Amino acid sequence: MAGDQTGVHDRGVLPSKMRIAFLVPFFCAVLPVIRCASAQTVQAHEFAGKIVTSIRYEPAQQPLDPRDLQRMQLVQTGRPFDSGQVAGTIDQLFSSGLYLDIQVDAQADGAGVALRFITRPQRFIGHVDASGKIKDPPSRTVLISDAQLSLGTPFDEETLAAAKQSIEDELRQNGLFGAKVEVTTEEDPDTHQMSIRFAVAAGKRAKYEMPAISGDMKLSTETIVAATGWRTPFIHRWRQVTGSRTSKGVDGIEKKLAKKDRLTASVTVTNIDYDPDTNQAKAHLAVDGGPRIDIRALEAKVSKKKLRTFVPVYEEGSVDNDLLAEGARNLSDYFQSKGYPDVDVTFKSEQPKDDVEVINFYIATGARRRLVEVAIEGVHYFSEDTLRERMFLKAASLVLRYGRYSATFRSKDEEAIEDLYHANGFRDVQVTSSVQSNYKGKERDIAVTFQIDEGPQWRVQDLNVVGSNRLDISPLLHEFASVEGQPYAEVNIAGDRNRILQYYNANGFPSPVFTYDVMPGKDPYTVDLRYDIREGPRQFVRKVIISGLERTRPSLVKGILNLREGEPVSMTKINDISRQLSDLGVFASINTALQQSGGSARYKTVLYDFDEAARYTFNVGFGLEAGQLGGTTSNVSQAGGAKGVSPLVSFGVSRLNFLGLGQTVSLQTRYSTLQQRESLSYSIPRFLGSRNRILTFSLLYDTTRDVQTFSSRRAEGSVQTSQRLNRASTLLLRFAYRRVSTGNVQIPSLLIPQLLQAVRIGMLSASYIQDHRDNSSDAHRGYWNTVDAGVAEKYFGSQRSFARVLARNATYTPIGRNLVFARQTQFGAIIPFNEAPGTTDADAIPLPERFFGGGGVSMRGFGDNQAGPRDIGTMSQVPGMVDPNAKPTGFPIGGNALLFNSLELRFPLLGPNISGVFFHDMGNIYTSLSKISLRYRQSSDQDFNFGVQAAGFGIRYKTPFGPVRADLAYTLNPATYVGYSRSESFQDLLQCGPASVNDPKCVTSRQRLGHFQFFFSIGQAF
Repeated sequence: MAGDQTGVHDRGVLPSKMRIAFLVPFFCAVLPVIRCASAQTVQAHEFAGKIVTSIRYEPAQQPLDPRDLQRMQLVQTGRPFDSGQVAGTIDQLFSSGLYLDIQVDAQADGAGVALRFITRPQRFIGHVDASGKIKDPPSRTVLISDAQLSLGTPFDEETLAAAKQSIEDELRQNGLFGAKVEVTTEEDPDTHQMSIRFAVAAGKRAKYEMPAISGDMKLSTETIVAATGWRTPFIHRWRQVTGSRTSKGVDGIEKKLAKKDRLTASVTVTNIDYDPDTNQAKAHLAVDGGPRIDIRALEAKVSKKKLRTFVPVYEEGSVDNDLLAEGARNLSDYFQSKGYPDVDVTFKSEQPKDDVEVINFYIATGARRRLVEVAIEGVHYFSEDTLRERMFLKAASLVLRYGRYSATFRSKDEEAIEDLYHANGFRDVQVTSSVQSNYKGKERDIAVTFQIDEGPQWRVQDLNVVGSNRLDISPLLHEFASVEGQPYAEVNIAGDRNRILQYYNANGFPSPVFTYDVMPGKDPYTVDLRYDIREGPRQFVRKVIISGLERTRPSLVKGILNLREGEPVSMTKINDISRQLSDLGVFASINTALQQSGGSARYKTVLYDFDEAARYTFNVGFGLEAGQLGGTTSNVSQAGGAKGVSPLVSFGVSRLNFLGLGQTVSLQTRYSTLQQRESLSYSIPRFLGSRNRILTFSLLYDTTRDVQTFSSRRAEGSVQTSQRLNRASTLLLRFAYRRVSTGNVQIPSLLIPQLLQAVRIGMLSASYIQDHRDNSSDAHRGYWNTVDAGVAEKYFGSQRSFARVLARNATYTPIGRNLVFARQTQFGAIIPFNEAPGTTDADAIPLPERFFGGGGVSMRGFGDNQAGPRDIGTMSQVPGMVDPNAKPTGFPIGGNALLFNSLELRFPLLGPNISGVFFHDMGNIYTSLSKISLRYRQSSDQDFNFGVQAAGFGIRYKTPFGPVRADLAYTLNPATYVGYSRSESFQDLLQCGPASVNDPKCVTSRQRLGHFQFFFSIGQAF
């Protein structure tokens, strides 16, 4: 019947059975202005007045929700037939945007008429993917973006053809001239979502060849080619073509010309010719060098560097009066801030001559003056400190020799003060300022006085909210800023408006309208406010469609996607769910949309389209540690540590979205001269249904040689659950079972089976982390707390029983605008119990389980792991000799308690990226908790339970990975100990005896740790 406009057909059954068709062509959906529903045939009047006996839709499953369909269907069964109602129904259905074509068939049914709506649903863009041999650049993500196929929007073939063309253009711009793109589509018959896949065969990337250059170049051809970077220097091999490289080539030429002060130069790639035989691309460059711009500062001395900073023609690469005027203002502000309040800056351009255009800035500085006072008069409502916090003008001080003044700053300060008063109800406030020269009789001193006429404060007397008929806004009333008794200010009304609109949007109203009226109140200086809300249509969730999942199990997404049918459409909730799904770390991107969001349907289909991340991620890192390193050594003369460098390499691989459940398997390795570590972990996010809980199983094998005394080996298995309590706080519960052993023990008196045997430790522990820092890698404000406590006991399979606690508190306090005072305190204790007979508290704890400290992140008065108790042996009765069974090597042996305190004053040093720090560290590792002491002096060379102090200076260089740190510390009271000064191994000491009195290697002497310590690493000390 489509295309036939007669509307009456003899079906060949009975002459009385006639049908009438309302034909609505496709263009009616595109041009709704046309009243297509009126395209009914003239025979429609034959059914006028007859009762509608039935209404059917073909197909039976319509794209509209039944509730929307019932609302839009104007014609009803049991009522007389009305062609206007039929046409209106068609208009209503089309307004939903869910139909591509609608036909209505009217057929006689006895004395009545039966209606049949024959519909063709609109198709919509669903998941878009790109696959095949894609060579980056362009990346797969870029290609999909270039397609510009928006989720949930109507699909048509013309849009698809344009998307394919865009992808092919992107590939050609990146040198893939032979790339081929094929498109396949698949329609979901239930949702009418179209999955679109672009199959890309990239082919071979072309290389550049010698470009064709035209125009007034001002540079040699070789210089231009070198500036493009398209050819490798020295070997002169042409690089491969990419879009970014082509763009950088143009920029390189312009920068080269700019260095020659040719600021008006223009460089354009007019065309790129591709030769398939050689697979090379020739770029055609149009270069116009323009005249050399010579900007001069006259009557005042301004360096070329400052001219380039203040006159924006250098940055913009063009010269016009607006940029020159901006440069004059910048120069004026600069000189005023340097103490020249009367400076006058003008400019004049000379006619180009001999390929040079001269621009002169005439700077009449006037007398140099000092801003000695900034006074504020007439302020009553605010404190002066509140106003000064918002002001640019500053009186002279030690930091600002001439103060900070300019006319522009003064005007901005007036505006800032007025804005503050306006925001607090002072509608009529007036702020003026004046400059007083020869202040207090000193010719070069000036003062600025701000005069404030506050005027009356206007307040809200009554607030009336109208128009909220379907949504209860009473929960918002306590959040309004413009309520009875509060200051009247437009900024407060704007805040209320945003709260109302956000509230409506979060409850299914996509297009609410907010207006307000202000009327005089009954009392003086009061107003009555009326907020008028036009709610508009409300939208509800019809269903949710998920697309793009290939490796991920739908159950993982559905467990988070808690949208329910019939609830209001809240984009706030929809986007929050999207963020939760992103937090799983298994999706590269998540797109959300409403199917045909602009249509009149009230029940909307919500779309979630996923682009899964790569399954494997790799990371490789290189590092370097420098300083007084504590590597295991048999050289007894290095008991105090030796300066050295330890290179570091790390490698990791992670399998994301394991089993399609969002779980992660990760292998991490770390190798240096001091440590070799391999760890394997398996993480389960959202453990037991909590979005903030993670369960992790780990295996670890670690060999460490960062203490001179011994090397340790640790094989460990652990299970840990972490619960994020809020944005800043995390709680961890962990059980670890490990086997620890020692090797290369360098202390003769420790060569006993008890300390050399491997020990099994089973420990249950908990950690609490509270992080309120503004930047975890380089904090400027906030605080950071950590507490870790655990118990090792035989019930956990442990061969040693002890309790362990380690706590840290750090604070960061800004001082003024540029200084930061940082401090950190660390406390730790190990308390053994159920000790074996004849074992002391210290001996009960295996060497690898003891506290070792000192170094760049704990106490900079020591080298790495040099703090605390040391091997003292048992001195013999012969002066200068050692007992054969006890050799006092002086090596560190760790302790059962620690206390460190660090203070830092951080300040800018050179430019924005280099800063300095003064620091003071204090503390030590102690034999036991009861031995903690902060006394300054060491009582003997066998006593190490005292507070070591160190002061120093450090430099920080800001990088994207955190600050690179270099610290030089001076220890005020370094520890002394008994040891050996000759470079001998402890095996040689075993040969020493009473007969070795004259052997220099067997003679002990008093040793002292060094005063100076140096550390180099990445990251702040704390």
